[in-house]
Amino acid sequence: MDRLEILARAWTVGANVDGMGRVDAIRAIQRAEGFEACFGCGCADTCGQAGCAFREECEPIKLIEDPCEVVACDLPGPGK
Repeated sequence: MDRLEILARAWTVGANVDGMGRVDAIRAIQRAEGFEACFGCGCADTCGQAGCAFREECEPIKLIEDPCEVVACDLPGPGK
């Protein structure tokens, strides 16, 4: 998804992504759509969010952020 598509989707769901980088903007959209904000956390292979618009794009990403605290995936976060 390119930047214009991300901005359009953010506007559609009411997510304010002004001044955010790509990953943070996508995570803001995920939250606004009712999903776990886990884009790029490296858990796409165990992700339980089948309806997420960013899932296909996220699958090849191994890890953007470490540690990543997510609930929808089976990877343990810090302190677990």
